[in-house]
Amino acid sequence: MEDDSAWQKAITTHRLSQFPKIHKDGRVWFQFKAPETAQSVKLHMEPPVEYDLQKDASGLWNVIVPNPRPGYQVYWMLVDGTKVYDPGSDMFYSNGYCSVLEVPSPGEDFYHAKHVPHGDVREHWFYSEVTGSFRRMYVYTPPGYDKDNSTRYTVLYLQHGAGELEMEWTHSGKANFILDNLIAEGKALPMIIVMNNGFATRPNQAGQTPAGNARWSAFEEMLINEVIHDIDANYRTISDREHRAMAGLSMGGMQTFTIGLNRLDTFSHLGIFSGVPNNYTDLLKGVLEQGPAFNQKAKLWFGAGTEEASFHNRQKEVQDLLVKSGIKAQFYDSQNTAHEFQTWRRCLHQFAQVLFK
Repeated sequence: MEDDSAWQKAITTHRLSQFPKIHKDGRVWFQFKAPETAQSVKLHMEPPVEYDLQKDASGLWNVIVPNPRPGYQVYWMLVDGTKVYDPGSDMFYSNGYCSVLEVPSPGEDFYHAKHVPHGDVREHWFYSEVTGSFRRMYVYTPPGYDKDNSTRYTVLYLQHGAGELEMEWTHSGKANFILDNLIAEGKALPMIIVMNNGFATRPNQAGQTPAGNARWSAFEEMLINEVIHDIDANYRTISDREHRAMAGLSMGGMQTFTIGLNRLDTFSHLGIFSGVPNNYTDLLKGVLEQGPAFNQKAKLWFGAGTEEASFHNRQKEVQDLLVKSGIKAQFYDSQNTAHEFQTWRRCLHQFAQVLFK
């Protein structure tokens, strides 16, 4: 193993740890302390790939991975086959907590914290009569929100995927930095972003398990009847459909597709990131029947990674249907990314630049 000044700690490496660290040529060095009795240590990264670590003279296990995928990468260790998290790294919620590594993406810094005016991310708690529980949402307010009490703002309701919770659009997706940078560059309008937990069940409901559109019914009722009213009452919003949008990744994109198209009295812009559902033909039936007249009702935006075949293929199928019906929509391909946050960071970056314009 080499160790020189060309190695730097990853930004997701814990302050008390020296590993993982990244070489200027893109390689990543992992080091892990396992029990003395350990016979095997493997590094598991997503999408599924495993690397064998080698034990050095000091008893530490090491591996250097050549050029992992850029962006937010989930991983864990397998110690004699048992899944173990790396205490040297930050944690990420993806169907449970995992270790995470932020791998630099050459030429992409649109999601980095920069020397520009920054907005705030607030924890906002409310009581939901629909779920019978207190719930938390994260609310991004743009730079200068608290300095000028006369300005009112458009609102984007932005949803996470099935593997995440309400904090991940800022923790993992860097949504606040993306908007800060775009606003500073004059490429996006200042806006409020509301990030809710997309899992909602009614009291005594076993889980979010009903088939078809019914699985989102409690969330839809909560969003439309409680969340939007609560946000409009507590923040300086422009509270009409023309200034309200909904978007989401994966499950959140499916919720946007399902709820948004059914609630065009509430939302005027819809963004679907890797989220075209399997039953898209049924959901689009009413839209397609309207033809070009639909263009006056809403603006649609779709994005997916070129390496996530199912979602990318469905997106192209939707594009064909809409074009044949004379319905306008924007489509974006995130090159060389899969079902991952690098795709969704790029999607938000592109979507925000056309939102409310």
